Amino acid sequence: MEEKVYDLLEKLYVEVQGMQTEIKDVKETMATKDDLKDFATKDDLKAFATKDDLKDFATKDDLKAFATKDDLKDFATKDDIKDLATKEDLNVLAEELHAEIQTVYDELVELRNDLSTMEMLTTKNAYDIAKLKAIR
Repeated sequence: MEEKVYDLLEKLYVEVQGMQTEIKDVKETMATKDDLKDFATKDDLKAFATKDDLKDFATKDDLKAFATKDDLKDFATKDDIKDLATKEDLNVLAEELHAEIQTVYDELVELRNDLSTMEMLTTKNAYDIAKLKAIR
């Protein structure tokens, strides 16, 4: 009989030890008052929207007329646009064209001067030829 009592006491001791371990685990994971201070209070929740506040929001039916992803597939994407010329590219091109046009303009002015000189020489030569013919 003593042996049975001893066995029961031993089992009871093992059970109590197991419960103490479980209680320690629960205590370690249990929130403290300090942990609960950061939670929202009723006063904090007063600023959130209520059902009445949401009555004026758009419904699914209201949104049916809006564009869908399929509707937007044909629009240009960022990848499509990144290959286009930038403002800087256009400015560089404009500067290059301006320089080339200026060069052509300078050559044209020079050609005009050369042509004027040729006209004067031709006129002088024609005069000299007429003079020589008159002398003969």
